Amino acid sequence: MSHTDPEPTGYKPLSNHLDWLEPRDIDLVLEPVPLDQPFTAVVRARRSKRDIATASVGQVAQVLRETLKADFVGNGEKQGRRLKAVLSAGALHPVKAIILRRDQQPIVYDDDADQFLSVQVRDASAYTAFLRTCEKVLPNADGHWVALIADCRNVRRLYSNHESLVWRDAGAVIQMMALLAEAYEIAFCPLGVLGGEIIDALLPETSDIIPVGVIVLGRK
Repeated sequence: MSHTDPEPTGYKPLSNHLDWLEPRDIDLVLEPVPLDQPFTAVVRARRSKRDIATASVGQVAQVLRETLKADFVGNGEKQGRRLKAVLSAGALHPVKAIILRRDQQPIVYDDDADQFLSVQVRDASAYTAFLRTCEKVLPNADGHWVALIADCRNVRRLYSNHESLVWRDAGAVIQMMALLAEAYEIAFCPLGVLGGEIIDALLPETSDIIPVGVIVLGRK
């Protein structure tokens, strides 16, 4: 399989916002646990769990926040760039996360504002299709589904042949989330689907946003 390496274009990133339907700030009670395990113990203990019980949304949100929280958000010449624990090409961090369950509104993590937002569903049939796909893959999982989507606008603007950079970033996010879930004693499992229905369900039609994976988080 041939591949053309990404090349910088010389352009600068822009500040991009996603057009969620009726976003509303919500205050979640995050539930951190003491991290008293050596890092190597966390790495070696990590296993995907297919039988998952329900954890609190606060526990799930804690894992997402620690994975995607921006310790620095650039302005001026560094507009659009962020510093996070997880790696990203050009410090652009295009991957976003959405927490989903049948019994609650979708919850989006806004890494610019370090805030969780409740958003409305635009297309109920697409939303149901997403949930059905996840439940078919992992019928014994009763956790929270986490859809990962990537905003390709800045990556495409700054790099020609940008596609591989987006997928590398998505892999880095999934790996970091797996390790943090283990550290916080939360069950984790990636699904072998992209979850494209969630974009149709929650956002206006666009080619700028792509699905890059789905995971489930819950109680062991």
